[in-house]
Amino acid sequence: MANIDFNLEAKISAFLESRPGGAVFLAAVSGGADSMAMLATLCAVCSRERLVCMHVEHALRPAEESLGDADFVRDFCKANKIECIVKHIPPGKIASFAKRKGTGIEAAARFYRHRALYGEAKRLGKDTQIFLAHTKDDLLETALMRILRGSGPAGLAAIPEKRSRILRPMLGVTRDEVIGYLKAKNISWREDSTNTDEKFLRNRIRRKLIPLLNDSFPSWKTGISSLAETQSLAADFIGDEAEKAVIWEEKDKTLFTDESNFFSQSRIIREEAVFSGINALFPSVSGSRSIKRSVVRRFCEGSLKAADLGIAKIRREKGKIAVYGAKNDFFECGISRLLK
Repeated sequence: MANIDFNLEAKISAFLESRPGGAVFLAAVSGGADSMAMLATLCAVCSRERLVCMHVEHALRPAEESLGDADFVRDFCKANKIECIVKHIPPGKIASFAKRKGTGIEAAARFYRHRALYGEAKRLGKDTQIFLAHTKDDLLETALMRILRGSGPAGLAAIPEKRSRILRPMLGVTRDEVIGYLKAKNISWREDSTNTDEKFLRNRIRRKLIPLLNDSFPSWKTGISSLAETQSLAADFIGDEAEKAVIWEEKDKTLFTDESNFFSQSRIIREEAVFSGINALFPSVSGSRSIKRSVVRRFCEGSLKAADLGIAKIRREKGKIAVYGAKNDFFECGISRLLK
C-alpha cells in the first residue's frame, strides 16, 4: 500500500511543480472517494500554497444524506486543519432552474456548483485556482456519453487538465488507485445514493456498458483515449477556422454576425461558430454542453429560422444571425423547442 501512497502523491506533486508558490488552491470536494483522495493528497503535498476546501450542498437528495455529506467534509477539514467553506443551495432551486432552462438536473447542479466555485475563487483573489477531482475513469465515461449523444469534435475531445481557473490534477489517476490510496491512508468517504440510479446515463454506462466492453473489447480504453486525442486536434483546428471565418459582434448581451457570410461557410464551421458564440456568452458554465447538436445542425442547414436551445436562443432576421441568452424570453422556453 505504501507504493500506492507514493504513486498518487508523486503524480499530484509533479502536476503542481509548475504552479507558483503563494497561490490559493480551492478544492471542490463532494465527500466521494475521488474528491476525498484529491483533498487528502493536496493536504499532504502542498507546502507553499493556501489550501481551501469548498463543498456545495445541492439539496437534491434526502436532507439526512445531503447534509450528512456536508458535515462529513467539514469534520475532515477540521481534523486536518484545512479551511472549509460549505455552500447550501436552497431546496427546489436546481430543479426549478432545470425546468426553466430545459436542461437536465445534473447540468443544472453543475451550473450552480461552478457558479459557487467561481464566485468563491473571485473572493479569494486572482491567483486562486479551482481543483476538480476528475479521474481517468471519468474521462472514459464522459467520452462514451458524448459518443452516444452524437457530440461534435469539441465534445469528443479529451477533458483538459487546465482551463481558465480550473485544474484537474487526477486525470492520470484511475479509480482503483483512488480507492487503494484511501484504504492505505485509512480515510473514509461518502457514497452518493444516486450513483446506482440508472435513470442517469452515466450510471447506465458505468454499470452496464463498461462491464460489457471490458469483457468483449478489452482494448476499448486505448481506442477511446486515442479518439479523444485526435478529436482534440480536430476541435482546435475547426475552432480556429470558425473564429476566423465567423466574426461575432456583441451588443446588449446579444451576439450578431452577417447571415450571408455565415451560410457561405462549410456546415461544420457554421455549427462550431454557433457553439463558440454560446460559450462566449456563458464562459464560466460551459453553456453549450447541454445543447443537442442535431438542433444546431438543422438551423445551420437553413431549415429553421429560429431555435430555442435551452440556455440560449438563435435566430436569423434582417440579414443577421443572433445568439442571445434564454432569459431574453423571445421564444417559449424548453431545450430543443424549434420554431420555423
